[in-house]
Amino acid sequence: MAKILGIDHGAVRIGIAVSDESSSIAFGREIFLNNKDIFVKIKKFISDEHINQIVIGYPLTLKGERSEQTLAVEKFETDLKNALSESPFNKITIIRWDERFTSKMAGDSMLESGMKKKKRQQKGNIDIISASLMLQSYLDSRKKNLPDISE
Repeated sequence: MAKILGIDHGAVRIGIAVSDESSSIAFGREIFLNNKDIFVKIKKFISDEHINQIVIGYPLTLKGERSEQTLAVEKFETDLKNALSESPFNKITIIRWDERFTSKMAGDSMLESGMKKKKRQQKGNIDIISASLMLQSYLDSRKKNLPDISE
C-alpha cells in the first residue's frame, strides 16, 4: 500500500502529516509556507513519499456549517486538483475530512506531552500536530467504515 498525505490548510502555514505504508498510523512531518510555491512543494512531497491519496482537513463550524475558512479550503482544494491534473499525479484521490477540534486537541496534546512552553508557542507545531490528528482520525474511521464528507 502507498501512503496517505494529511493536509491542515491555513492562510499562512500548511501542516503536513503522512501515514505509514499500511495506512494505519499518522505521523506529523512538517509545515509548508502557504505561498506561490505551495503546489510545487506538495508535488515533490507526493513523489518523494509515494502518496496515493490526500486527506484535507475540512473546517466546519460547530453547527456543521461552512465558514470563511471553509471557503478558503475549498479554493485550495480546487487549486490542488488543478495542480495535480497531469500524470502521474492525476490518479491521486482527494478527500475532505472534518477537522473540528483538531487545533484544540493539538494544544492539549502538547501540554500533556510535557512540551516546553517555548515549543508550544511555535504555531507551526500546532499545524503539524493538527494535521496528524486529523489524518489519524481519517485512518481510524476507515477501520470503522465511516463516510468522508467529500462532494
